[in-house]
Amino acid sequence: MTTEFPPSEASKIVTRISQILIQRNETIAVSEAACGGLMSSYLVSVPGASQWFHGGTLVYSLKSRLKLSGWDEQDIHNYTGPSVDVALRLARNLKFELGATYTLSETGYASRSSNLKLPGKEQAVGVVCYGVSGPKEDVSATHDTGSEDRCYNMQQFAIHGLKFLLQQLEEQDKEEPPTKRARVEENSEGEACDESGTKKSPKP
Repeated sequence: MTTEFPPSEASKIVTRISQILIQRNETIAVSEAACGGLMSSYLVSVPGASQWFHGGTLVYSLKSRLKLSGWDEQDIHNYTGPSVDVALRLARNLKFELGATYTLSETGYASRSSNLKLPGKEQAVGVVCYGVSGPKEDVSATHDTGSEDRCYNMQQFAIHGLKFLLQQLEEQDKEEPPTKRARVEENSEGEACDESGTKKSPKP
């Protein structure tokens, strides 16, 4: 794990995210849990981030989700651990609350030190689930670092989450007709986690 801030890999990713969002006059917000705010800190390391970063939430405990993520006591009671369904719900709720064009969420286990005890549920340390809610569709993904090192996992959760977001932004760019892209440039200047990693969910 590097002590450079932001790590060079993260810096390249967030710089590209910034360029795309500015070009399209779009915005982003993030909901974080296991990576402890690193995604937000990497994003705001880019000068001028206030132009496209709406903010976010750090819902580290289940209790915080009652106040910040639209959960109720029944949701807490039914919680069975991080999943793409949970990640997508966090992303969708934040999109409703902050009104960003895109929202990115993550939820996972960075280490075995969690006080959360779920009967019959073994913690999948190093596994994180992501959700991105965009203007056209919601997309989810999973990533396994293969490590049980807490700090390493936190950093990798953040970097891979931002990389996943960038992939969605670039895919959106490919889908737009050239005339629409040119106009924008001119005007602005589910389911359990699976092995494949990515799923697409229709807008509810």
